[in-house]
Amino acid sequence: MEKLLIFLMILASSFILWAKDIEIFVMDRGYRTVQYALEHAVHDATLQVDIEEASAGRIKFLESNAETALLNTIQKNIPVDSLLRPTSNLLEGPLRIKEIIYMDHDYIDPETSLSISFPTVWSHTLEDGTVFTRPIFGPSIVLIVDVDVKGGGGYTPFIVIQEYKI
Repeated sequence: MEKLLIFLMILASSFILWAKDIEIFVMDRGYRTVQYALEHAVHDATLQVDIEEASAGRIKFLESNAETALLNTIQKNIPVDSLLRPTSNLLEGPLRIKEIIYMDHDYIDPETSLSISFPTVWSHTLEDGTVFTRPIFGPSIVLIVDVDVKGGGGYTPFIVIQEYKI
């Protein structure tokens, strides 16, 4: 009887570990899918530039075209509707686009009210007080999104940057 009890305990522990492993796999898959989709979306957005400005050696993002391209690419790579609400079980809540920052040659730093020159160091403080700092080597688009991935335990901030290196 003692051996049967030990066997059942081992079997129960194995099932619990197996279930936890599947949960972690689903969560990891969700984070990877979201990261992939957001990187490609921001890349597609950075392709929306004013051709005449680009031929003069300056990058000027066409913001409305960039935002449309960004949203279209997100919808193609993540199962969400036009309001960024999930249409599958990958996400537990809608994507929350917190901010899209277009740092082109006409960008004015909101803290100093001065135009920036590249390379520069860009800092952003998240809602939880975490400061994100990164060097920016050229005109860039920064996307800040909160995502609630299944199994992730709530919303997680994603900061995705695509830049033209000059």
